[in-house]
Amino acid sequence: MAERRPVQEQHERAVVRDFLAWLNDHRGTHFKVIAEPNPPEAIVQSVRATRWVEVTDAFWTEDYARHLYSYATPGEDHRPVGPGPFVSIDELFCQRFAQALAKKLRKRTYLEFLEKYGQGYLLVPILHPWFDGSTIQQMKDLWRAKQPVENLGCFKEVYIAFSSANHRVFRKWHV
Repeated sequence: MAERRPVQEQHERAVVRDFLAWLNDHRGTHFKVIAEPNPPEAIVQSVRATRWVEVTDAFWTEDYARHLYSYATPGEDHRPVGPGPFVSIDELFCQRFAQALAKKLRKRTYLEFLEKYGQGYLLVPILHPWFDGSTIQQMKDLWRAKQPVENLGCFKEVYIAFSSANHRVFRKWHV
């Protein structure tokens, strides 16, 4: 299998770059990446604060993740998802999203970054081919139903990220 890590790092850098552009525009901040230790994906600094940014993708399915990465990875044979039929697509995705988010909220290795830089930002790009407003509502309903979720308080804010009109949109997620 070809090495996927460079493709994943490019994706994560793009998400962080887009987030900082959005955050700086919407909040009047001037955050810039000062380090990429991986983890976290970036240490960012403005005039007033230093923060850190972590990215975790929420894929519709493992097969869809393989499809996207195999397509984007040089030297790897593309592995399409398959013909279906696909059932309960939003329900399956919402479960995967909630699992990915809960895993990050309780991850103890982030405590060292919390101690060193304060709370970070968690970005959750949504990689779901049929994602829409009804998916977001189902995500919210499932997330509320799963409460309480262990949250170590490492993240100042959590944002979901998704494509809309050919650009990445960020929406705050309330944990």
